Formats: sequence, C-alpha cells, structure tokens
Amino acid sequence: MRENFPFSILLFRLALATKTASGKPNQRLGGLVLVEMLMVVMLIALMTSIAMFSFSAMSGKNYFKRRAATLVQAFQSAVNTAQQSDRRYAVILNFADKTWMLRQFNQLDFEGIPEDEAILKTGYFDPRFDIDYVLYDDGIDTREPRQGEITSAAIFFAGHGGWRNGGKVVLVDEDGQRWSIVIYRIGKPVELLPGDVSLLAPIPESEMPF
Repeated sequence: MRENFPFSILLFRLALATKTASGKPNQRLGGLVLVEMLMVVMLIALMTSIAMFSFSAMSGKNYFKRRAATLVQAFQSAVNTAQQSDRRYAVILNFADKTWMLRQFNQLDFEGIPEDEAILKTGYFDPRFDIDYVLYDDGIDTREPRQGEITSAAIFFAGHGGWRNGGKVVLVDEDGQRWSIVIYRIGKPVELLPGDVSLLAPIPESEMPF
C-alpha cells in the first residue's frame, strides 16, 4: 500500500483537476497535475533505462566470466588428472571452428583410446567469448605463420610431470577487452587474468620431468 500511495495521490489530484476543469473553476490546477504526471512518467522511464543498461552490462560480464571459468577448469582438470594417473591429456583450441576440446590419450599421436571415450569436454567461442591468439612460453605465437601455413589449432599437453609447454590463451569479451588464461608449466594453477599479460621465462625443458 505504501508503494502505491504517491500514485494514488496523483490520480486523485488528476481526477480532481479533471472535475474542476470540466466545471471551469480551476483549469490551472489540472494543467499543473498533468505536468507532474508527465515528469513522473519520464522519471520512471529514465530509471528503467538505467536499470536495463546496468543489467545488460552485468549479464555480459557474467557470461564471459562463466565461459572463461569453464575453460580454465578444463585446463586445470587436464593437468590435475594427468599428475594422478598414467594417461596424458590435451586441451585443443581450434581457431577455424571456434571450438575447444579436453581429451585424453595414451600417446602423443592421440592413438590408443576410442574417440567416444577420449573426448571429455567440449566448448565453443562466439563474439561474446572469443579467442584471439595463443602464445607459448617458448616464444611460438599462433599469429605468426609457421612454414608458410597459418596455425589452425593450439594444443597444450599435460602429463604426469605437468604441462609440456606453458603459455597464455588470449580471449576477447564483447566489449573488446582482452583477458589471458595463463598456463604455468609447473608450480601454479591455471588462472584467468585481465589484459594481455606478459609471460615469465619458462623452465628449461631439460629440467622438466615430463
């Protein structure tokens, strides 16, 4: 009842103004109430627009972070499971199809496990959650053609000793802002960081127990 009180007063005054205006004793009062009503309607419309804009911006950010968190979890699951088993895992990022995949295998050539059992999780990229490029910690950049061919996919291998290569996966949200999923070869969990971050120098391959 309290929320409807202001509108009740305005409706009462509008009715009174209409009645007095029809009897012509006070047309000025009717005009004043009409202006007040228009101001209230404009204020409500403005507040609604602001609320919808804020909700849209918030939902866009939440959408990106949810999708990014799922990919981060896939990376972390790959390395955690590999360290606790004899199998190896890979996260494959496909630039052409705008998809990603978490799969397991026995050998580096992916042989040894039926396809329907090998694929553990899949996802996709879109304009609100897009992939820009991948930079490995050994300096290989997917934006630079290798042997005259454009890189169509990036692969991160995880084994019992950790990641074969670290690096970063640079993503773009719907506002054009960049984010980095950083994969450390050893010692730190995979994490999502704002911006296109710089990579630390990798541990020499001779020191890796992969």
